[in-house]
Amino acid sequence: MNSGTWTDLRSAIYGRRAVRLYKSTPIDRDTIEALAHAAIQAPSAMNRQPWVFAVVEGKERLQRLSDSVKHYLLTLPTPDFPIERDMLMDPGVNIFHGAPALIVVCATSNDAQAAEDCCLAAENLMLAAYASDLATCPVGLSRQYLVKPQTKRELGIPQELVPVFPVVAGYPDEEPQKSHGRHTPTILWL
Repeated sequence: MNSGTWTDLRSAIYGRRAVRLYKSTPIDRDTIEALAHAAIQAPSAMNRQPWVFAVVEGKERLQRLSDSVKHYLLTLPTPDFPIERDMLMDPGVNIFHGAPALIVVCATSNDAQAAEDCCLAAENLMLAAYASDLATCPVGLSRQYLVKPQTKRELGIPQELVPVFPVVAGYPDEEPQKSHGRHTPTILWL
């Protein structure tokens, strides 16, 4: 790998951050298609390429979806997520952070390998967005709602698809913290 390529790759890996405040400027469809093309360069087991990208556009539509997700999560008897109930009850909180687009990487089957492959594609998508001066933020909190058959019908996601990795995308309206504060990796030399 030449040093210029490594520098660019390293910049994307270390510079990409989850952004939680977006400008209202929509992302054009050509750009979203370019992100999907970058995403599908990810490896997949047996080259199955088990992914489909469902895109929900529009801040108002995403606000309504956020309200629906929050309402649904508040009805669960024992939430599977470590999140404050107060945050879900706050009408001012938009779990999609005011982004103009939600890209849901969906698996074409329900097997674990397909889900893992979709996560690899999602990482490519987020790095490509960063390289395109866009920002992203995974919104795993919405997954429980997105996999419901009724939700898929309402959004137009085919029932046979499995929403795996929801991520919002848009033009950032904040400069996130530069450091993740990551721990030193644990490496087992075997």
